[in-house]
Amino acid sequence: MQDFTEISQNDLESVLSDPNTILVDVREITEFADFNIGGINIPPHEITERLEELQHYSTIIVACSNGTRSSIVARLLTKKLPEKTILHLEEGIF
Repeated sequence: MQDFTEISQNDLESVLSDPNTILVDVREITEFADFNIGGINIPPHEITERLEELQHYSTIIVACSNGTRSSIVARLLTKKLPEKTILHLEEGIF
């Protein structure tokens, strides 16, 4: 059961143009430091502790390197933040 919407790399720029949207990169800190496409870095094991950081946004885009970790986190966020629109970058950032 999928409670979030998949978006492609082509959709990313237009969705991020909304100031009420945040990109959350769920890769590990070292991966994010090596290469990132912006947004904030919250590794999966920190996501529940850092939900407060996401409260100010109406739309949350979740991304990782290939889409596997981010799909798990996107599903979790739909449960923890049901009032938010959760989008998943389907192909990942690479």
